[in-house]
Amino acid sequence: MSRVLKDVAPLQRLAEPIGRKTASELVVQRILDLVRGGHLGAGDRLPPERDLAVQLDVSRPTVREALRALSILGVLEIRHGGGVYVTSLDASELLSPLDFFVTLNAQNMSELFDARIQYEPMIAALAAERLTEAALGRLQELVDDQIANPEDLELFHDTDVEFHKTILEASGNLFLTRIGKLLQVLGDQGRQAFQKRRSIRAQSTEDHRVIMAALHARDPEAARRAMRQHMVNVRNALREVTGA
Repeated sequence: MSRVLKDVAPLQRLAEPIGRKTASELVVQRILDLVRGGHLGAGDRLPPERDLAVQLDVSRPTVREALRALSILGVLEIRHGGGVYVTSLDASELLSPLDFFVTLNAQNMSELFDARIQYEPMIAALAAERLTEAALGRLQELVDDQIANPEDLELFHDTDVEFHKTILEASGNLFLTRIGKLLQVLGDQGRQAFQKRRSIRAQSTEDHRVIMAALHARDPEAARRAMRQHMVNVRNALREVTGA
């Protein structure tokens, strides 16, 4: 649920001198600084455009340009007649411009999966050593669901996303996990496209079984090899579907 800030003290930083750079860019930077510093959080409502212009000592068109830029970046949501709000700041929102870029060109998507071929095996190796029994059990449940429901496209997509997300989180490194999730979000359009083919889902399910065997064995090298082969198979499936 969104909220209107009652304590405006943090927002008084908006009134600090803008400086000599492009005004709209500095307005963007000022608001981003407030978000990074925790003074503006998900769901918070910004002051009206008129008030922002006064506090920042810039024109309303400058404020409007900055707000639009932040909206494009997925940081702010402009509700017609309802104000401007900080979004939930989810990766899917913050990456929407990049997601659009990736979907414009099949080659971009292919290169994204090339990146995952290099990245996710490292994560799988870490997970093999650090995975909790609870997480291991959850991963097995996900693969079992895929095996039991080979025709359910929606279930496969959801379990596939959670499977890789759980392995990322098991790496035990916040930054590695965040980077991996960003790559996953960007790759979701491509994933949904080629997962429509039953043969591709079947191959991915088998890949997941091999990965699980390595994780159960707590074997980092086996997990690395299995995840790399899985990512290669996924990349090849994408090329088969898109021709990239």
